[in-house]
Amino acid sequence: MTSSVLDEIDEGILYALQRDARGSTTTDLGNRFGVSASTVSNRIDQLESDGIITGYQATVDYERAGFPLNVLMVCSAPVGERSELAQRVLDIPGVVNVRELMIGENNIRIETVGTSNDDLTRIATALPELGLVLKDEILIRDQYFQPLKKFRIDEDRTGEE
Repeated sequence: MTSSVLDEIDEGILYALQRDARGSTTTDLGNRFGVSASTVSNRIDQLESDGIITGYQATVDYERAGFPLNVLMVCSAPVGERSELAQRVLDIPGVVNVRELMIGENNIRIETVGTSNDDLTRIATALPELGLVLKDEILIRDQYFQPLKKFRIDEDRTGEE
């Protein structure tokens, strides 16, 4: 399934689940889109089978969870090893997100959390051992997420709930 075959109901389901997967019941979504709860459930199953929905995860406030330091580590990896190294970084305790970039010298972005500078130093020290070159460390203040607005249905576009 590609974005060209997603209909308005699929897009609405994706938007609602991105906004609040836990609070989006199939009954509520069915009522919102004018279809049955079982239709919504079947659509979600199909979106999962097609690899469009790849999982569900909680958004964690790491500071409130006892990890006050949230740092983005910018690294460089040889292009031929980039994917493998990005996967291996996930094994380092304190790494919560890795982004593999397609172009540019700084082609690996690693989000880390820790309770102390020692935690961050341990992570930073492990990166060259894997074959990455640490280029920069950026202290993250906050992050903001939103669903892709293209997936909003008209009801959401008007602000009605």
